[in-house]
Amino acid sequence: MASDIGAKLHSFLHGLIRPSETDLVRRQWEEVAAQFEARELRTIEERERLIASIATEVRFQLFGDSPMNDQDGVILNLVLQLFNYDQLFVLPDVDWDRTRTIAELWEIREELTRQQKLVDDFDRNCELIQMATAAMLRPIYEACPALMQDTDEADGISVPTDLLRSLGDVGEITEQVLGVGLADELIEAPLLPRLQSRLEYNLIAASGGNPTDPASFKRVFKKPSQYDAKAPEEMVEAYLGGTPLAALFDQELTFTIPTKSRFEHQHIVAGSGHGKTQTLQYLIAQDLAAMEDEKRTVIVLDSQGDLISNIAKLDVFGPGGALHDRLALIDPTDVEYPVSLNLFDVGQKRLDGYAPLERERLTNSILELYDFVLGTLLDAQMTQKQNVIFRYVTRLMLHIPDATIHTLRELMEPGSEVKFAEHIARLEGTAKHFFETEFASREFEQTKKQVLRRLWGILENQTFERMFSHPRSKLDLFTEMNAGKVILINTAKDLLKEQGTEIFGRFFIAMIAQAAQERATLHGSERVPTMVYIDEAQDYFDRNIGLILAQARKYNVGMVLAHQYLGQLEPKLQEAFAANTAIKFAGGVSAKDARSLAPMLYTDPAFIEAQGKGSFAAHIRGVTKHAVPLSFPFGYLEDLPEMTEVDRDAQREDMRARYAVHHSQIGKEEADGDGPKDGKDDGSGGDDPSPDKPNPTGPKLKEPGPQDKGPGGSDTHAEAVKQSDEQSPSNGGKTRRGHIDPTPGEDW
Repeated sequence: MASDIGAKLHSFLHGLIRPSETDLVRRQWEEVAAQFEARELRTIEERERLIASIATEVRFQLFGDSPMNDQDGVILNLVLQLFNYDQLFVLPDVDWDRTRTIAELWEIREELTRQQKLVDDFDRNCELIQMATAAMLRPIYEACPALMQDTDEADGISVPTDLLRSLGDVGEITEQVLGVGLADELIEAPLLPRLQSRLEYNLIAASGGNPTDPASFKRVFKKPSQYDAKAPEEMVEAYLGGTPLAALFDQELTFTIPTKSRFEHQHIVAGSGHGKTQTLQYLIAQDLAAMEDEKRTVIVLDSQGDLISNIAKLDVFGPGGALHDRLALIDPTDVEYPVSLNLFDVGQKRLDGYAPLERERLTNSILELYDFVLGTLLDAQMTQKQNVIFRYVTRLMLHIPDATIHTLRELMEPGSEVKFAEHIARLEGTAKHFFETEFASREFEQTKKQVLRRLWGILENQTFERMFSHPRSKLDLFTEMNAGKVILINTAKDLLKEQGTEIFGRFFIAMIAQAAQERATLHGSERVPTMVYIDEAQDYFDRNIGLILAQARKYNVGMVLAHQYLGQLEPKLQEAFAANTAIKFAGGVSAKDARSLAPMLYTDPAFIEAQGKGSFAAHIRGVTKHAVPLSFPFGYLEDLPEMTEVDRDAQREDMRARYAVHHSQIGKEEADGDGPKDGKDDGSGGDDPSPDKPNPTGPKLKEPGPQDKGPGGSDTHAEAVKQSDEQSPSNGGKTRRGHIDPTPGEDW
């Protein structure tokens, strides 16, 4: 009995002396707090300084001393999220006045013990976090180096895009990031237990197991590189979902289309309504903005008119605008003031000033381009005989002052070898011998008749006759391109129709190509960067496209060729587009086109078909290993400030004065006495030739009006002939160049 009482008394007295569980936890808390104090981790601000310090070390490890960019924030946020996710260096906030259960106290002690271990090996743990963070980020930066570039310093056009869609093998990258999170060093620390637990949960679930019972999973894990995901987002969510690591893939990337690549040309294939025109407008707007700070030229060919109109009305071209007086607007729909153009006005005076080698080279290039233009003018592929005639005839045209398309017509008429004998005599070698011996032979007679018939058909189009009946062009693309202009060319499909648009567009493309080739006479630094945008490009090009693109690239001229579907290009032309363009965009295309385009963009057809409205699968040779998605905003150009109606009226009058003449003046230009008097083209004008000398001027056309009949205007055409005959002196039976013979005889 006495012993029982003694035991109870001992137990009672021992309980009075032994500290309570709460006291023990509080003592441990005070010890850890002192360690935090020593490491300057007690306050939120002190902890944030540690996080920033680790992020700085990670950045240096990845980027070195390179300038700061947007990824600095990404790195800092990742370190912060890792700290918060696993509550690193966080002293538990305990209300000691509240009574707690033993279980709650043990939970606090467990957390204090973990924090104490973190502080005990502080330097090593900070180093592990730094190494792990860098290792998690490195696979992403290696797969997408553009993330490490400073977008403000990038030379080119910047476009926002989705990082996840810009990465190559998302499975491989995800696997590398996952491997870092489950590294043995981190598990042994243990530094990131909550992160590791969630990654294991995801891995078991992705492998087909029950993540709530990991002990029961006995199979081999399915790695991300083996996971069959329908979309990259699904892949990342499956393995990294619920952790801070998933956010690394959810970034917007500012992708830069390098200027150097743009001069290696661009091919855009986009279905109707997908955003092709809006994309062109965005690219053009970026070029216009760049023109305010540097000298460059932008040329736009558009057959629909909307693109031209949207650009021309921008306030930047108005009075006081940064690009005032730098606009050239060529608009055939202004029928009252037809544009003054001449197919054969090649700037002969300027050519004569070049060294013999350059002059010969440029002349040969010009003749080659005539094949491109005239092949369309004749509405058929030229036969071998036609090609022979055109090569010699176009060479002769360069020796005839103020030659026009009417001169070409007259050269195809009987007796032209006599009428133009004076100019034939200026030729040399084989060309001269051809006209003396072959041109008038029976062998070529039928060929000339065929050519003549087609020319009559072309000249029946009153719009064309008004534009191409001028002795000289008022638009010199070589000069304008080197002056840093914005040249807008409306090929007016609604007015000129299919064939007319094709001819008009080819004429200007040939002029651009000729101007580019003439840049060989300039030093590289003098070749003003020029971007040429051609919408509905299939209307203008044939197999000569390869030659034109190669020459343009060489002389600092980049072309953007856009159309709706591959079927618009014959197979050989498709090959030419593919081989000669470094930048390729595709979106909104058919499944068939997606299959054809996929190898060119180094992607799969599904990726191309998955592009939403305004988004393109894009590949840049030498820049991207595979296609990346690029999205362009709608309405970007339309949102820019516009001119007032008064300023637009003034702009129209200015364009008329610079590049056009009133329709009533067609045929009178030579009578103004502003041309060369020595029979040679000086590039500025020509005297009225004597009656015996062929006159290059086209017929005086009556004012266009609703009475003109049909697209050819046959009644107007007859009236023009009548007016021309009434106003012209007799020429002894010879048909003046520019007069349309109302009785063409057997040639008709």
